[in-house]
Amino acid sequence: MKNFRMAALFLTAVIALTPAISCRANAKPVEESSSISLYADNPEIGKNKIDVSVNEDTNLNNTSYKINSIIDSGKRSENLKYIYLDVTIKNDSDKDYDLNSLNNFYLIMDDGSETLTDVRADIYGKQYINNYEQLLSVPAGGEYNGYIGFLIDEDINTFTVGFFATADSNDKSSVVLCKVTKDDIISPPDGMIKSPEETQTAEN
Repeated sequence: MKNFRMAALFLTAVIALTPAISCRANAKPVEESSSISLYADNPEIGKNKIDVSVNEDTNLNNTSYKINSIIDSGKRSENLKYIYLDVTIKNDSDKDYDLNSLNNFYLIMDDGSETLTDVRADIYGKQYINNYEQLLSVPAGGEYNGYIGFLIDEDINTFTVGFFATADSNDKSSVVLCKVTKDDIISPPDGMIKSPEETQTAEN
């Protein structure tokens, strides 16, 4: 009798679940999106636009800025590629600048979506890129030359780099924009990526 009762309960549960399973199987998959729109929806942010090219110097708010190159590191994860901007930022003022990759850099995709820097690119950089130094600030009269990392879809080869020269404030009314094409993206130059021996030494 007990076994019969358990079998009846099991059969009832299967019948109850069948419609839900059927509906789920026929439903269209929900696509997750990592795109954001932090700046495009605010007309006060980036209202003054300065267009530059790769390897072109510009100066804004006592800040000299240049993208030296855009590098595809070769690292892939979940159909995303790790790219790095090789940038030079000079503080031409007599005050320390509180600049960082998250607050001052972003990418604009061709569809208008925006992408911020990714902590996974930072972790990879610390482990596998020689002389990798995270951008946290630029001292008065000083210079930062290093890499800013992003994760983007593997198929994307054109986008625009946005840089806010905010100095020691959060004024984002002006933005430096650099259009990037497929021809601007290069492979890692010699000496950028650590050798397996160097990586093993660092881990030990």
